[in-house]
Amino acid sequence: MRYELTKIIDKSMEYLTDAPRNYIGASGIGGDCLRKIWYSFKGENGESLSPRVKRILDVGKNLEEAVDNWLRDAGVIICRLNPELVDDEMSYFKGNVDGIWVKGLRDSSPIAIIEIKTANDSRFKLLVKDGVKKWSKEYYAQIQAYMGLSGIHSAYILVLNKDNSDLYDEKVIFDPDFYQSLRQKAKMIYDAKTPPPRVHGSPLWWQCKLCKYNEVCHK
Repeated sequence: MRYELTKIIDKSMEYLTDAPRNYIGASGIGGDCLRKIWYSFKGENGESLSPRVKRILDVGKNLEEAVDNWLRDAGVIICRLNPELVDDEMSYFKGNVDGIWVKGLRDSSPIAIIEIKTANDSRFKLLVKDGVKKWSKEYYAQIQAYMGLSGIHSAYILVLNKDNSDLYDEKVIFDPDFYQSLRQKAKMIYDAKTPPPRVHGSPLWWQCKLCKYNEVCHK
């Protein structure tokens, strides 16, 4: 018999769901679709991810943990004591960093925020060619938000190529004007009483097709 264990795994993962967020997260604030961010903030359920997609996300998380371990084995001291960052004036705007690189075990002065990601080979090559700002608006905004929320104005993104285990890292410079624009965006979404504009009017648009809120958004 084929796929017997696969079916067991798929069935067990069908009903696994993440707890809804009651805040606007740094990881999503850079997205193009205001309505998607608003739905997430409001706790809209949306469509459940397929077991295959859930496994892809799990593999990414496990690989990120491996990269974190490599850093620690190399002597990079990473603090995770207070990973949640909250805006002082807007408690609904938050983020959770992968780690903060500190000077030493006795000196917890921060050196930089560390954000770990993974990418397939084609995406990885684009990152090396173009840099993080052009490569991913969402990741760039996420890192800028972390720096603004934490007051640590230095950050590194460290990316693992999932296909061949190459590594790439890049230092990201804090842009205070860009960070303020993210705060304004978060406030606008928080204040919205009705769903903000969609990224596109058609449910067949590529970003809409991939969105778990497609059905509720375009009904």
